[in-house]
Amino acid sequence: MTAPLTDSVRRRLADAGCVAAPGDVYAGAGARFYDDLVGPDRSEIREVLDIARRVGPDVLDLAAGSGRITLPLVRTGKRVTALDLSADMLARLRAALPAGTTCDVVVADMCDVDLGRDFDLIVLAATSITLLGATDRRRLFATVRRHLAPGGSFVLSVAGTGALSALRESADREIPVGATAYLQSQQVEPDGARRVVNWMPLPLPHPPGRVPVLTTRLHILDEAIVTGELRDAGFAPPEVIPVLTHGIRSGEGMVLLRTRIGSADVA
Repeated sequence: MTAPLTDSVRRRLADAGCVAAPGDVYAGAGARFYDDLVGPDRSEIREVLDIARRVGPDVLDLAAGSGRITLPLVRTGKRVTALDLSADMLARLRAALPAGTTCDVVVADMCDVDLGRDFDLIVLAATSITLLGATDRRRLFATVRRHLAPGGSFVLSVAGTGALSALRESADREIPVGATAYLQSQQVEPDGARRVVNWMPLPLPHPPGRVPVLTTRLHILDEAIVTGELRDAGFAPPEVIPVLTHGIRSGEGMVLLRTRIGSADVA
């Protein structure tokens, strides 16, 4: 279901005499936009590849999208399975696969899938854990347990302390995506547990125009919440790996949590 519009977007559309044509940022035309938005982002890739080099060959990339993490893993020679709920996003991944390489591409719900095999590494990047509510996160962790090979690693990313401060504030900003300027409007819901994000192209047309507004709704999660849920799901206390952001490695922007099944610390 498409997320709602922020108050700011509603107000701007009303002032301009325009109406919204809401769409999912991960489907249809939204898939191309999202690819343009996040495709150039190299965050996490270096850290994920470093972990991948130290584990076996079979990797499952959850919420793989258009392949921001999948493609670098494929290029290293890993046997990668890319899974996503959006067929449109995975179509972009298929089109981007280098000639002569293979990758299993699966359209499925990562919270409810049985691939019938184990993986040495399971990755959930781009803080995609925030797409899921608490019940679905428990279902996801059960899925990961079913698919993780003995001694295998589960790696997921969450926002660091600095990034969380920004995620907890409603705000608008204009950003370039490709050759188009967009208003990115974020509104934190009253309980502070989720945020709605809209992207709307600028400038707005003359009235009475219909304006495409791409939307998503994301949960606001910190390292402590996810770590506790991993523990409750039977995973070991995770290793916390700061992600290199703008040339600086700290826990402010984003961190990877690397864990495995069991009670011992990850080696």
